[in-house]
Amino acid sequence: MTESKAAVSLSKAGPAPDLTSPDAASPIPPHLEGLNLDWASYVAAGEYRRALAAARLSPTPMPSGLIGALESLHDFQEHVRAHKYPQARRALTRLGEDLGEPEPQLAALRRSIQLPTLDAALGSLEASETARHVEPDALRAALAPALETALTRAEALNAVGVLHAIHEENEQARQVFGEAAEADPGHYRAISNIGNLDLQAGHLKEAEAAQRRAIALNPDFAGAHHNLGVALRKQGRVNDSVKAIRKGQRLAVRRMREDAPRGLGGAAGQRAASWLKPSTLRIIGLVVAVLVFYFFLKGR
Repeated sequence: MTESKAAVSLSKAGPAPDLTSPDAASPIPPHLEGLNLDWASYVAAGEYRRALAAARLSPTPMPSGLIGALESLHDFQEHVRAHKYPQARRALTRLGEDLGEPEPQLAALRRSIQLPTLDAALGSLEASETARHVEPDALRAALAPALETALTRAEALNAVGVLHAIHEENEQARQVFGEAAEADPGHYRAISNIGNLDLQAGHLKEAEAAQRRAIALNPDFAGAHHNLGVALRKQGRVNDSVKAIRKGQRLAVRRMREDAPRGLGGAAGQRAASWLKPSTLRIIGLVVAVLVFYFFLKGR
């Protein structure tokens, strides 16, 4: 299941069975005329963001349990795409609690989402973080549960592609990254990785386009902004390059501030929060800026 697998939009999605309510006679407000508000059809297409939006916009009020389950499902997908496995685990736990509610509308969602399968898929991704597989084939075997599950397949493929790239097997890496983007067109990290391969091959316009596509999917993805800056610098577009790299720096520091204390408790969390105070972050930003300027001069 992918965010854009069916290539439909809220305004153009075709008819689908009404699984949301036995009462379909509610009038549609004028500003919602023409929109497909059947959340179940979007779930079937793997478009969880649109499913959540359709449920929220439905003229027939949806049960809070259904809204909560769709929110958890959407959060799970977004955290997996962002390589935030602890947050994805928490979203999956919430999803299990939400699906346990006795509301009739949740029956269709329970049929579509197999929690044990998702749990095993996420577990294989988590285990791969510590196993540190050296060969792509070994990693692929370890990630079999994630590769066989639609919600996690793109993330697993992206991990395999990264290992191919580390081994300088660029053709294999490009193929696997392409499979990841096909499995989930919203997986912006896989798309950015394709751009990195283009950059390495000297295909600067293609690299720029891929990074801009990744940024369009997630404007807060620091890596794509930095990589875009590198592609622009190599094209001689210095001012645009500096702007992109600086934005990447700001986003990276912001994510570091958001993520570091979250995984730490007690005194360790307090030390992390203290270390990431504004004055320290300004120093980090200054050091990074100096390094960027140095590498820019070296590249010139």
